[in-house]
Amino acid sequence: MADPSPTTNYHQSEEATLNIFAYMFAGLAMMLNIRLSYSAAPYALLRFKLPENLFSVFVRTTSSALELWCLPSMLLGNIMEQVYNHTQEIQRVHATGINNYEVKTKAGKLKTNAGGQSKSELASTKNTDLDKSNNAQNKLEAKANELAQKALELHNGANTLEGAASSSPLLPLKGDAKQLKTAAKKGSTGLYEKAEALAARAGQGGGATARGHAHRVIGAFDNVEKLYDKLMGKANESKLTNHPNVTAVIKAYLDAKNTYYQMLITYRIQQKAIKFHEAAEALQNEAAGASAKEQPDNTLLKALHTHANAELDDLVKKAEALKGINADTIDATIVTNYLAVDEAYGTLMEKVKEQKAEEVPQVKGVKEKFISLEKSYVNVLRLRVQELAKKSEELKEKANELKTRVDELRQQATLLANAASQDGSDGLQQKALLLVQAIKTDGGDDGSKATDVIKRFETVTKAYNEISKQPKYQQLLDKANEQEAKGTSLPDDEEQNVKDVYDAYKDLKAVYDEILKFTKIKYYSGELYTAVDRNASDAIINFNAVVTVYKLLGETEYIVKTDFENLQEEYSNAIYFYKKCIITIPSMFTNWLNFLTFVILFIVYVTGGDQGSVTGYYWIMAASGFVFGINMVLVYAVDYRYLPYYIAGENSFPIVTSAILYFATSIFGNRRKYNSDYLVVLIDISISIFIALVASVLWTVAFHKYRAPKASPDTPNWPVISPVLLVIVGMGLVYSIYPGIAPGMIVPFYLIDKIEMVLLILTTFPPLIFAFTTKYAPSWSPKTEFLLHSYLFKFGGWTKYNADKPDSGWPPQEGAVVYGWIWHFFDILAPLQIILAVIFVYSIHYRDSSISRSIVNQPKMSTFLTIIFYMCHEIMLATGFPGLVCNGGVTHVLLPTQWIGALLMVLLAFYSIGYITEYKRHDPSEWPTDGMTKWNALCYWLKMASKITNKNFKQLFTTDLGRNLLIFIFYKVI
Repeated sequence: MADPSPTTNYHQSEEATLNIFAYMFAGLAMMLNIRLSYSAAPYALLRFKLPENLFSVFVRTTSSALELWCLPSMLLGNIMEQVYNHTQEIQRVHATGINNYEVKTKAGKLKTNAGGQSKSELASTKNTDLDKSNNAQNKLEAKANELAQKALELHNGANTLEGAASSSPLLPLKGDAKQLKTAAKKGSTGLYEKAEALAARAGQGGGATARGHAHRVIGAFDNVEKLYDKLMGKANESKLTNHPNVTAVIKAYLDAKNTYYQMLITYRIQQKAIKFHEAAEALQNEAAGASAKEQPDNTLLKALHTHANAELDDLVKKAEALKGINADTIDATIVTNYLAVDEAYGTLMEKVKEQKAEEVPQVKGVKEKFISLEKSYVNVLRLRVQELAKKSEELKEKANELKTRVDELRQQATLLANAASQDGSDGLQQKALLLVQAIKTDGGDDGSKATDVIKRFETVTKAYNEISKQPKYQQLLDKANEQEAKGTSLPDDEEQNVKDVYDAYKDLKAVYDEILKFTKIKYYSGELYTAVDRNASDAIINFNAVVTVYKLLGETEYIVKTDFENLQEEYSNAIYFYKKCIITIPSMFTNWLNFLTFVILFIVYVTGGDQGSVTGYYWIMAASGFVFGINMVLVYAVDYRYLPYYIAGENSFPIVTSAILYFATSIFGNRRKYNSDYLVVLIDISISIFIALVASVLWTVAFHKYRAPKASPDTPNWPVISPVLLVIVGMGLVYSIYPGIAPGMIVPFYLIDKIEMVLLILTTFPPLIFAFTTKYAPSWSPKTEFLLHSYLFKFGGWTKYNADKPDSGWPPQEGAVVYGWIWHFFDILAPLQIILAVIFVYSIHYRDSSISRSIVNQPKMSTFLTIIFYMCHEIMLATGFPGLVCNGGVTHVLLPTQWIGALLMVLLAFYSIGYITEYKRHDPSEWPTDGMTKWNALCYWLKMASKITNKNFKQLFTTDLGRNLLIFIFYKVI
């Protein structure tokens, strides 16, 4: 039974440069409202005709509203993201997408294409061989003519490739294409001529022997096969297998190969077996002779005679039995004899490996001849289906033994045995035998018998999956595997019975996976075509089945590659439709909403007469905070791979906004000539509108057709604790200290602007550095490298791992060691920032202490520590978010961690404002906590800060901000 998961074979879009810019502009655009809350506040204050001494209150009020309203929207965004994460595997949620996209059309095209190949692979093999007297059977003439035509098509394809290779990227293939063309050509030495000659001899009848002609066809095809493999090796090396001219050659060769292996079946296997027997017998005789002569140069041959003589003797006997087959030998006997040779050959090769005799010339000769024999067997569908029947019977026998030994598995074992083989025609064995008979008829199989085999194998798989889910089965199998791993032979008991069933099913599946590939593609794509309008669950299951078979096609995939990729594209669009509706389209909406808030802010700012509307300005800033919160979460959720670029965009806003302020004040700073205060904010808002517009357009263009990654159900690794700590501390603590306490209360006033300028420059470096390393040197990025070698498909993480080896093909090879644990060194920044926060607060309360005297109003030390404190924040976020991604924190950790950090940031910032307000109300000569214990003093400051924080919180919901600000002055609240 195929995988029922909708996202298993979902195909995401390739990463694009446009997406990088979209994320960077999204980060920049969403930080611009913070600029309007802080840097532009003095100018906005004057535009609204408010006193200058309200600056700090105005900034505090607008920024607090912005920060407060981002919390519920971030929570809403988190809920949306978690809903998607936990429902994406539910099949019915994808029904609308599957019905809306062209899945049905593409499935139909794939079915049609695969159907042509299916018809070819199921074609008749009746009477296409030589009889016992080496005379041609009556259908061989037509088959040989068909082969000649296919050889001519291969010749033409190779000729076209050779011509196209003269002046193009195909140039490395020119020589090999010419050789293949010659081997397949219409002429005295090519496959075309040999096949035509065989057809002519077969058409003569009258007992004319065709042995020589058949032999020459076999030799000619072997030559074509060798040259084709050489050409494909060069094409793979040059990464040209997808080129249309190369694909045409592949298709022509596979057509010829298909026809070739439907004729001369028994004769070819017999001839290959004769040569293999000769090679095996030669190895046996040479080994025995070397042992007798005691020559030092023949040490390895002696070792083989000593340690593998029984295996050699067994192989020679099995090969002798196989070479004795003829046209009258039934398929079951051929299969049995071949499998006996295959088993004996494998046993001998184990001995050869033990004696390190792989390079002995006689051994290499045996290997070469066996490979040739193996090809003559495995490429014959009729024999492989016969083998499938044999394996089905073996599975039935093992399942029947199991049901008599293990009572707990009796019911499931009975169902498995009946599915594999039963009286009548319902078992897999019986279906396979009916298919063999159909292939041996004049018309071959029309697909019905092959479809029966496919359906019955699904029944067998379902029955096996049912028994494998039983705890008793798994328990016994685990014990058997443990004993086998230790090299201990299993006794004839329950464990051995379970292991026998496991091995029998595995062997059966191995044969099934190698046959009827195009027929399976045709069947499952047809089922998908029907299910699209009927049942999303069935459509998903059948698409996954198509993908499973397609991955087994090997070199033959190029025949249906285009149709398959088109189907996969439409299916992926259909599956992505759900995420698009829940995450991507809302992210586009919130980006445009961010742009709209700036437009509304512009209107509010320029209207309202001489006094303006400060309350309208305030509430639009609050609304922008709500947009900021949900937009940030949704942007993160679309594609976590771009987080380093988003953070780089966020941290570029100080430079951008400072440049805006510099040029605006430089041009319009003359208050005698211009209404500077009005114009500076107007320019700020106008440029913000432009940047938000660019960000919205970029985001929409980049992601309206882009398929972002699915939510991978990752499991957090223990190193994820570090980035969680970095993000929570880095986000949560910073604004409780900066800028109110440090630099505001410990740094000389004239240095505050200089600190901001230094941070303006320094804060750009951590995110930009990590963005560049993510793009160009992932092993040196905190996100680490996404590993493809050994089919890992995961990030390296903050631990030791091996990187992918560059330019090592597919899959990549294991490369250099990367010490990803180095990123844990940044953990020190979290306690460092906490310690600095404690030191700052301690210093302003205990002015006579040595710590306070060395920091407060000491230009160098206070400036240095303030910069270190804020840079801890920047570096922790620049490393923490990518660290969450690479350590398995995407699905369950990243966004909740972000929200907790934001919650702490807002609450502690609010509390800090209350604390600073209370602190500044008191004269040092009349300090309120004099005489108190440290505990009582701490409780006092917490209590008073809470009261002011609660009052400030209530005032955020004002309907007349101007009046409230004037009341603050009147009552001297500030």
